Amino acid sequence: MLESPAKQRQLWIIQRLQRICTDFRNMSDSEPCFEQYEQQVARMMNEEVTDAAAAWIQLIAVSLRTGTPFIPTEYLK
Repeated sequence: MLESPAKQRQLWIIQRLQRICTDFRNMSDSEPCFEQYEQQVARMMNEEVTDAAAAWIQLIAVSLRTGTPFIPTEYLK
């Protein structure tokens, strides 16, 4: 499934987004909005958030809000 270098890189990036979002939520006093997650990712990665990254961030944020596990490999099938 993740044999190709492109898929491995995509997984690495998604996992990095997940770590940034999880850490940000854990440091926040209240539930961040989607835009705050995007701003934090842009700050941490030192680049603008693409539309694709924003879609992943939204999936991750919903997962954090609902308490459901976010397993990137299930989305990359």
